[in-house]
Formats: sequence, structure tokens, C-alpha cells
Amino acid sequence: MALRQHCRYMLFAISGAVAGYFVFHPYTMIAHILADVGHNELHLKDFFEAFSKSLTVEMTFMASAFAVFGAGVGLLTGALSERKRRLFEAEMETEKRKTAVETLRRLMITLSHHLLNANTVIGGTAHRYRKHTTDAGLIESLDLIREEAAKIDAVIGALKRITEIKTADYTSDGKDMLIDISREIEENLAGHVPIVK
Repeated sequence: MALRQHCRYMLFAISGAVAGYFVFHPYTMIAHILADVGHNELHLKDFFEAFSKSLTVEMTFMASAFAVFGAGVGLLTGALSERKRRLFEAEMETEKRKTAVETLRRLMITLSHHLLNANTVIGGTAHRYRKHTTDAGLIESLDLIREEAAKIDAVIGALKRITEIKTADYTSDGKDMLIDISREIEENLAGHVPIVK
């Protein structure tokens, strides 16, 4: 990436130097010669002569000064262009993130509506059956169902409040990433009423 950036800077500097040598210096020479001519009648050959004179060996030192100035202007233009490009890329990245978060938020609102309804039935049913049984094994299973239902509530609550997307490795090779909401889930579970046994 840095090599590409240096190449861009070099291209701007070389373009500026070429413009200084072959455009701005001849333009200055033509303007100078035309000013010396005064109010006399000007012909097209006067322009060509002025341009040709600006490229002679005697004018190399002056033309080189214009080339160096042009290279400096080219570098400055390249730096400003690079800065503008980076700002644009950062703005686009921010916009993508905002869009992704907003899409995820809408998805979670839709999913949470359906999942929370189903989870309420599951947890409520487990709670109701737990009240009407004395079987220790069944009570343990029903409590486990209610604990897992509370975790589902915590996950859905955390996903509904996402404001930025942070990822964490899901597999050892790091190819599968999941959205990291573990802290939010812990906070939700900490605020959840514990299951009475």
C-alpha cells in the first residue's frame, strides 16, 4: 500500500515538473516576449518563436527552476489528493458500518419479536410445570430450561442494543467470526431475577 502511495506521489511530482518545464516556463517566455513586442502587430510565428526559444539550451537553468517549482506543486497536489481520498474512504467505511448496524438492529427487532414470544411460552410453561411437580429430576430439568430461556432473553436484549459491531474468533483458524456481545449478555444476566428453587 505504501509503495502504491509513493508511486502516486512520484507521478504527481513528475507531472508537475513536466508541466513546469514544458507549459509554465514557455508560457512565461511567451508572455515576456509579447510584452517586449509592445503594441506592434503579432503573428502566429511570434508565438512559435517564443515557445522554441524557451526550450533552448540557454534557457535550461530557468526552465529547471520552473520544473522544480512544478514538482513541488505536484507533490502538494498529490498530498492533498491523497488526504481527500483517505477522508472519502474513512467516510465510506463509517457509512458502511452505520448501515450494517442499522440493518442488524432492524433484523434483531424482527427476530426478537418472534423469539421472545416463543421464549416466553417456553419459560412460562417450564415455570408452571415446576410449580406442579415434586419430581427432583424434572424440577432440575425445568430449572435448566428456565435458565437457558433467561440466557436467550439476555442475548436478544444485547443484540437489540448493538451500536457498533465488534467481532471475536469463533473457530481456531479465525475464519469464522461472530459478533462479540459477551459483555452485554453478562450485564443482562446480572440484572435478571435469579430462578427460585
